[in-house]
Amino acid sequence: MPLLERNRDNKSKQVITKLVTNAAKNTPGEEAWGNNHVNCYAWAANCEKPHKGKPDPGSNSGYDAGLDNARLIEGAKRDGMAYVANAPANDPPPFTKGYYCVALYKSTTDHHWYRRDPETGYWTHKPGAHGVKNYGPGFVILPKQLERANHNYGMAATDYHFVGYFYVPEEGIQV
Repeated sequence: MPLLERNRDNKSKQVITKLVTNAAKNTPGEEAWGNNHVNCYAWAANCEKPHKGKPDPGSNSGYDAGLDNARLIEGAKRDGMAYVANAPANDPPPFTKGYYCVALYKSTTDHHWYRRDPETGYWTHKPGAHGVKNYGPGFVILPKQLERANHNYGMAATDYHFVGYFYVPEEGIQV
């Protein structure tokens, strides 16, 4: 594995380790990762230096996914994520060696991505310019069953609903 990929992978593992340790203690946590130009999709892809500022599914390949479910799925696939077809929200796909799972949620005007730790099953996310968090609204720890989490951040733009699960190679992908 090239040095850049090892460093990228090690830094995100350190962030996840801190957050899942806190989650196991029911302690909300936030860790710096990337910068304010790195969004939830970049965190899901494990890409601290995306091709463009705040990447969207497919943006690395010039594909405009918009907000249509099928196009978001296609965009993520074009970027290198593997879509887990027909996986229900209440049943995340099994852990697979060499990969981690991410979940796509969508509102009427936005999409949001969560990333699952392959060792513990805890979820993390990076809301916009904030750090990576292990909690959602009201500082409530994201449950291992992500569909039980509150995905409404108080505005129509952030009332997210489940779209699908994807596998990402553990070293991440360029977005």
